[in-house]
Amino acid sequence: MRTLSVTISDDLYNCLKHTVASQKISKFVSEAVTEKLNKKREDLYQAYLEASQDPEREKDLKDWDTISIEAWEQEEISSTHHH
Repeated sequence: MRTLSVTISDDLYNCLKHTVASQKISKFVSEAVTEKLNKKREDLYQAYLEASQDPEREKDLKDWDTISIEAWEQEEISSTHHH
């Protein structure tokens, strides 16, 4: 377990103090952050799934892979000829 110091607005602090018992604030904040992180992870995963279903995007990625490989091979050829 770690201790974390954060800065929040006075309004948010007052709302928190009036909503959650003092001894339960850490647990409340930890659960809220966990929930937010899980939502963010799920959103990123959904965005990845949507992107992976896009045939045009997949074609572009394959084109970039080819360009990267060609550039790498050219770099290797140039560096071997300079020695």
